[in-house]
Amino acid sequence: MLNGKLIQLLQTLSKKELKDFRSFVATDYHNPNRHLEKFIGLLAKYEDDFSNPKLEKEVFFKKHYPGEKFDEQKIRYLQSDLTKLLEEFISYTEFRKDRFQQQLYLTQSMQRRNATKYFLQELEELDKLNETASFRDSDYYLKLHKISEIRYEYSSENRNRAFDNSLQELIDNLEITYLARGFRYYCEMINRRNILSVTYNLSFFDELVQYLRKGTFDDIPAIYIYRLIHCTLTEPDDIQHYTNLLEALKKHEHLFSRNEARGMYVFAQNFCIRRINSGDKDALGMIFALYQEMVDKHLIFEGNFVSQPDFKNIVTTGLRLGEDEWVGNFIEEFYPKLNPQFAKNAYTYSMAWVHFARKEHDKALRMLLKVEFNDVYYHLDSKSLLMKVYFELDEYDAFASLVDAFKIYLRRNQTISEIQKKTYHNFILLINKLMKFKLNRSAPNAAFMEELEQLRPAADIPWLRNRAEGLVQKFGKAKK
Repeated sequence: MLNGKLIQLLQTLSKKELKDFRSFVATDYHNPNRHLEKFIGLLAKYEDDFSNPKLEKEVFFKKHYPGEKFDEQKIRYLQSDLTKLLEEFISYTEFRKDRFQQQLYLTQSMQRRNATKYFLQELEELDKLNETASFRDSDYYLKLHKISEIRYEYSSENRNRAFDNSLQELIDNLEITYLARGFRYYCEMINRRNILSVTYNLSFFDELVQYLRKGTFDDIPAIYIYRLIHCTLTEPDDIQHYTNLLEALKKHEHLFSRNEARGMYVFAQNFCIRRINSGDKDALGMIFALYQEMVDKHLIFEGNFVSQPDFKNIVTTGLRLGEDEWVGNFIEEFYPKLNPQFAKNAYTYSMAWVHFARKEHDKALRMLLKVEFNDVYYHLDSKSLLMKVYFELDEYDAFASLVDAFKIYLRRNQTISEIQKKTYHNFILLINKLMKFKLNRSAPNAAFMEELEQLRPAADIPWLRNRAEGLVQKFGKAKK
């Protein structure tokens, strides 16, 4: 069977791209080997099914080299040569999409050819091209740096060493580019350190951030927003950082690609999540409002598909706030837009939550047992929801067994950060005590109520508080 890199790459091409590739192969400038033109012509007949038995090497060789004895090496050469040509086509296609890069190469070419008049014209065109760009992200400043670098080289080559601002522009744009891009990755490293059990060397930026927090670059949104994000990551108790971040996002988000703007909103989500786990009663409403804004702006998409974690979190947050109708409409509209590879799991988990919110605990249980734990966050959230279902159904044996299994999972899984482990360990501790009060038909005592308000971080604090208050109403006031 013909397989390997060539077939896999061909499968990524659209019908138009495959047609364009055939034209590319047929051009002598790109390909002087006519065997390859015939080869891609035969392969193209199977574009809808590259696993067709007719693509067996022997069958294919007989068609391509009629009357010759089968020679596997010849097939390998054809595959190798066509693969290289396909890679060249893919690169060429991407290059043609990048108007700035084309203009940059044209400008540099004019400079190398000493066509000074046309070099200066193309340099001016390069400037205009960048200034008319929609975004003002780190890529914009990187392009500015490249332009100023060309200007400086031209000035230096012409021995124009009198004062001009080309060198200063070169350094300024390089500095902004580095800070804007570096600060983004620095924030992501801090975020991952908070969520996952990973360690990074951040010493250089740890010192640099003290300089940035003086506000020196606050007029550059690509730096200012990440400075605010850094504040939310390192000072989660200060709500003003979150407020400032939201104001900055609303004002400047149009300056960034949808992908980067989405990433900025995800940082804002993480701030809310930490506040929720610390017991902030208002944080659930904060993050739901944030989710609704992201939905309205279609910032819940990762590439062509709705983000699976966002879909899950939006559903659970909305249901916790009693927004059943809104959540139902959301599921209907956006479930078909999930990646088909994960859609079934996401839908199953979400419907488990819908049934749980409606107090249809048996249905929720059946749905949860269908969830596949291919993601650590699904595992954590599904197990905690399952624990709550067993609590509601008074399934003590299943509950106790799950408690033990969940503790072992948290202890053994090395990818879960210490903060996350503590969050779920505390949840298990509190719900386990609540279950014992429930089984003993007694109200939680004052010591437990105090522990419920003090033990942090912990998952699902609002639900735990609600169930504790329910037991107090059912069995009397909390004892001292």
